[in-house]
Amino acid sequence: MATQPARPLSTLTDQPGPRLKPAHKAMAKKRSETIAAYLFLAPYLFVLLVFSLFVSIYGIGLSFFRIDMGFTGPTFVGFKNYIQLFSQLANPGLSDFWTSMGNILKFTVFVVIFQTILALVMALLLHSIKRGRGTFRTMFYVPAVTSSVATSLIFLWLYNSEGVINFLLSLVGVHGPDWLNDVFWALPALMLLNVWSTAAMFMIYFLAALQDLPTDVLEAAEVDGAGRFQSFWYITLPLLRPTIFLVVALGTIGAFQMFDQAKFMTNGQPLNSTLTPMLEIYNEAFLNGGFGQAAAMSVILFILIFMVTILQRRFIDTGSRQ
Repeated sequence: MATQPARPLSTLTDQPGPRLKPAHKAMAKKRSETIAAYLFLAPYLFVLLVFSLFVSIYGIGLSFFRIDMGFTGPTFVGFKNYIQLFSQLANPGLSDFWTSMGNILKFTVFVVIFQTILALVMALLLHSIKRGRGTFRTMFYVPAVTSSVATSLIFLWLYNSEGVINFLLSLVGVHGPDWLNDVFWALPALMLLNVWSTAAMFMIYFLAALQDLPTDVLEAAEVDGAGRFQSFWYITLPLLRPTIFLVVALGTIGAFQMFDQAKFMTNGQPLNSTLTPMLEIYNEAFLNGGFGQAAAMSVILFILIFMVTILQRRFIDTGSRQ
């Protein structure tokens, strides 16, 4: 029986394998898509690395130095900036930084609670509207897209002792205070401004969450005889817990970092009653030249915000872990 001659090994290795071609094409396509994705992300990644990550690490390192803005170089002082700040806790009234921390804690508690409630109420109203929802949504959202500086200038006029608010109060026989120059009313005035200007943005978050709720669960509750309040309290509100956590966390971060209204409207006055940590950090760095001390203040503020956010996640966002 005749046998066919064996094919040379070179002919076997030189011929391309037809089964590998689709795999090679898929890998090349995936590689090109990955490169394209990173090219699109490159501007954002550059901003993130340079202006966020690098600046944060540099700021932490700066807190261990005493910076002289004259002709001498930075001097390493270790934890001296932190020790000096925490040593002032014994007399917080004599420390502008700890005074600002007390102000911002009161400010954050009030603003976060009321902006969350107002945002949820506006979202529920918009969700119940069948006609003209887009028009009302645009009207409600106007404060969120208005410049904070422009808003501050408008409220400076409203809060003036002879402004619109006091004029309206005088119509009902109430003598309004000089809002921004009164130690008692200055901080609450900024609180009301921030609630009004930030609730509109969080309203969109709640509105999107309400539109995404499972309708079959709500319809089943209605069939079982649950009223509107019962459906909202026992069904809608628990399903909104992840969104509530998001709104509360973002609102807390924004409240702790409040700067522009305090700077443009009161500059921390009267008697430091509206002084915020961000404003004190700005004053310490650019007015007093204490960049190392200001960096230490920034690190302490970051740690406080981080701890508060972790606690909020622990007590609010329970639905996402079930």
